[in-house]
Amino acid sequence: MTWSKWFVAPAITSLFFLLGVLTLYWFITNKIIQHLDRKHRQPNVAAIRTNVGLVYMAVILIISQTSVSGTAYSWAFTNFQIFAIVFVSYFLMLEIRLWQLLIAIGLFMGINETMGNGWSWLFAAVYVAFYFVMKQVKTHQHQKWTDFLDFTIATLFFSAVLWGLMGAQFHLPLTTLAWELVFNFFILSMMYVYVDSLLAGADTLAQLTYTTNYDDLTGVNNYYAFKNDFGQAFKAATGTQQPLTLMLFDIDHFKHVNDTYGHLTGDYVLSHVAQTMTRQLAELDPQLVLYRTGGEEFTILFIGYTTEQAVSLVTTLTESIRQRTFHHGGQDLNVRLSVGVTQRQPDDQEAVDLFRRADQNLYYAKQHGRDQIKIN
Repeated sequence: MTWSKWFVAPAITSLFFLLGVLTLYWFITNKIIQHLDRKHRQPNVAAIRTNVGLVYMAVILIISQTSVSGTAYSWAFTNFQIFAIVFVSYFLMLEIRLWQLLIAIGLFMGINETMGNGWSWLFAAVYVAFYFVMKQVKTHQHQKWTDFLDFTIATLFFSAVLWGLMGAQFHLPLTTLAWELVFNFFILSMMYVYVDSLLAGADTLAQLTYTTNYDDLTGVNNYYAFKNDFGQAFKAATGTQQPLTLMLFDIDHFKHVNDTYGHLTGDYVLSHVAQTMTRQLAELDPQLVLYRTGGEEFTILFIGYTTEQAVSLVTTLTESIRQRTFHHGGQDLNVRLSVGVTQRQPDDQEAVDLFRRADQNLYYAKQHGRDQIKIN
């Protein structure tokens, strides 16, 4: 194939176009999710895929239809329109209300300049019904093969209706309609297998990523995430000579809480201390991240902070726990923290040197009365 000659059959070209559309969509959403994950935003994957998918399909539909609007080939992208409806209704499960659909259809007709065309309103009614039927088909899934059968029957029915209307409006020969329906069945079947496998793989990867980087009990970043982020932060700080401060803290007398009130109360204290700290960090500096690095030990990286700059935040964080009374199992629990804080020094050769000094400060705070902050 060259710029002026295209030797691939239109059906094959269309198939690769549609698969490319899906692949590009997946690439875009994955990049957004990875970016937010690196920023420790705990992205809502489903919301991102849904919102990006809606905008993405709308843009492609408008661009493609504009290229043939007002010509004798206005029907050329019908299969792609069917593809888009199935994608946003069946696979993305978008919660679009009727009035929102009508607004979208109105904008689409405005771009095509077909607001006064009765055929356009008839197509619009079929597309709206198509959207809501496919959502119902999706919500009543049971088994793999019966789900595919339901999917095929519903899509073929509406595709036949839409192509029948296209044939009547543009006086298309029956052979053209038959081939379009055959191709429609082919691309939608490929779409079903391809997208279904992508979604299944994405769910597995998302679960694996969460398990790897987040603590199940508290929902904050775990030791594995801390180890990676701390190594990168230390390397960057060493290279740029920017300050890096590390805060380690323990919940005082946590073993006593477990032994006296039980492990459920201990789990409650851990999770609610983490929640309180996370909310406080979001107010102080959204870039700061809380890690659970041990049983009752937590860590915060203050990237770009000296100890002098971090101390007021550290004090605010510890006070937020001190001033709160935790309630569980009919018991009122007052939680206190022992804290060790230190800053990267020029003679720190490795990240472990910084961590060891912070840990020594934490140990000092615990050995000298607890409920205090040790900084050096």
